[in-house]
Amino acid sequence: MWIALIIAIYLLFIVLNILSYAQYYLSTKLSVGGFAQILYTMQNSMSGSENTVLDAVKGFFEHNWLLLLLGTLVFGGMIWLYLMDKKGKIQTKIEPMKFTKILKKVLIGLACFTLLFDVFLGVKIYDSLGIKEYNESLNKESDLYDKYYADARKTNIEFPEKKRNLIYIICESMESTYTDKKNGGGFQQNLIPELTALAQENTDFTSQEDSQLNGGYTPGNTTWTIAGIAAQSMGIPLNIGNNDYNRNFEKQSKFLPSVKGLGDILEEEGYQNYFMCGSDGAFAGRKNYYQQHGDYKVLDYYSAIDDGIIDKDYYVWWGYEDNYLFKYAEKELSTLAKQSEPFNFTMLTVDTHFQNGYKCKDCPDTFDEQYENVINCSDRKIAEFVK
Repeated sequence: MWIALIIAIYLLFIVLNILSYAQYYLSTKLSVGGFAQILYTMQNSMSGSENTVLDAVKGFFEHNWLLLLLGTLVFGGMIWLYLMDKKGKIQTKIEPMKFTKILKKVLIGLACFTLLFDVFLGVKIYDSLGIKEYNESLNKESDLYDKYYADARKTNIEFPEKKRNLIYIICESMESTYTDKKNGGGFQQNLIPELTALAQENTDFTSQEDSQLNGGYTPGNTTWTIAGIAAQSMGIPLNIGNNDYNRNFEKQSKFLPSVKGLGDILEEEGYQNYFMCGSDGAFAGRKNYYQQHGDYKVLDYYSAIDDGIIDKDYYVWWGYEDNYLFKYAEKELSTLAKQSEPFNFTMLTVDTHFQNGYKCKDCPDTFDEQYENVINCSDRKIAEFVK
């Protein structure tokens, strides 16, 4: 029984390490935006996430190796100590019976401590992941659809006789907060002067009464990458309450099948749709989404290898960085521009992904924080590409 208790203590200790690292990894490395994001990811195929899983496992041992080593040594020592005491081979000034009682009290104390600490970390993770808020949100009603949603299946959308091409750049984690306070942002020095100028010189979503930039509020289930993609091109949050509605375990599963999105509309109008990203297109169901809503041709990390953009053994960040993304996009667009059919070319940048972004060789050291420099670098690259 006591050996079983020692093993239980060790297992609780391992769980303790896993929970502490999970708390660190989810909040620091992945910057999880809510419990809905985790539920969505758990419902989806792991395709495209292999490197993320390997990174998490590797990071666990790198982050906790000393604690794991000490705990294993203590565990082995407790087993040895108990067996030696059982055989009467422990020689101390304390009476054998008294020593055994002390040893058993220590074991019970360790079991209680590790169990309580596991519960404490479990509660901390419960709070930090927003599980309580998520459960509360399930019982709330919204007027989003009644007041604001225009169903593309029932809305008359008219196209001109000569259709224009669309190049749609989705900028990962980019927001108007990164401009300076003078222009409505949150920084003393403008991290995105080029994008600020593009917004001010062209059409943006700032109210006409306001000279400063104003970003939109983000409703729930629109704040992680695939949710943002779906929200921008479908006009609704990526709600995940009904598993059969948007589950993506298999290729034949339907991704929001009752909703008509931008890709569906353009496909009906004769557009050729394309989606390009610098990672595995299958990750988080992006490939399924784009192929099911507009029959997009998906150009991703693997197609970049096939098309000679990168070498077959090249892999950085999530696949390849934006330097190659823009190079690849320019190559494809040069070909598409020669065709007679209109096209929609959607592309997703990646260097600015949380936590600190990917600092490429072109990134300046203008600012103190790496992420600020990455944002500033991305601003310049996007503007150059647009020009």
